[in-house]
Amino acid sequence: MPIEFRLERLSRHRFEKQAFDKAILVTGATENHAYHLPMGTDTFAAYGVAEQVAAKTPGTLLLPPIPFGVSDGLMPYPFTITVTPETMAQVIFEIIESCIQQGISRFLIINGHGGNNSAIDMAARKIKKTFPSVKLAASMAWWISGPRLCPKGTFSEDYGIGHAGEAETSVALYLVPHLVDMNVAEGEWPQSPREIKLFTTIPETSKTGATGDPKKATSEKGRLIVECLSDYLSKFLIEMDNTDWNFVRDDWSFLDV
Repeated sequence: MPIEFRLERLSRHRFEKQAFDKAILVTGATENHAYHLPMGTDTFAAYGVAEQVAAKTPGTLLLPPIPFGVSDGLMPYPFTITVTPETMAQVIFEIIESCIQQGISRFLIINGHGGNNSAIDMAARKIKKTFPSVKLAASMAWWISGPRLCPKGTFSEDYGIGHAGEAETSVALYLVPHLVDMNVAEGEWPQSPREIKLFTTIPETSKTGATGDPKKATSEKGRLIVECLSDYLSKFLIEMDNTDWNFVRDDWSFLDV
């Protein structure tokens, strides 16, 4: 019987025949991604990375993803669903609390949406305060970390970062190509003054909902993002397991090899 690590696909019989000592939780979103990408892009991308991490890392249970996130800044676009940071933080806390009660106390969060960051921080503080012995880490921004880990020359100096831009579109072309419509892909490059920070939402700066250039996207770039980041995160988990999740170390360069 093939190994199955995705919790929603496991029966009790199959679950009890395996040994899981850590879990991955994906925090996603359901929101507008310009004209060409599906509303679930953030969830699809982060879960796609998580599937490869779990497949490469023994003893890893992959939890069902949270499909909604803190997306209030995109509400002017159809069809965005949003929750408050407080609600999101509580959902994360209660999911992890359930896992702790079931015997798992080591966790990696893979976040698919930047708006979730404050909620993850809130949840992490509550988890560590309530359960001090629990070990918790997070990959906060796959759309930044993934491109940076790709071979030099894969992306230009901006690493394809943007909302529904080159990096996100590449990963969508790799993971869910049947849901991408490149015929209507458009790019925008919002500008701001050099010495002033503008507190804006995407609708204030983008007509399409895209930032960056999705037309440069390819499925191969998406594959590299997913594989390079999943290799990195798997290496992290394996090293943590080998050192009993001891975060006190002088050198984290093992991740750069």
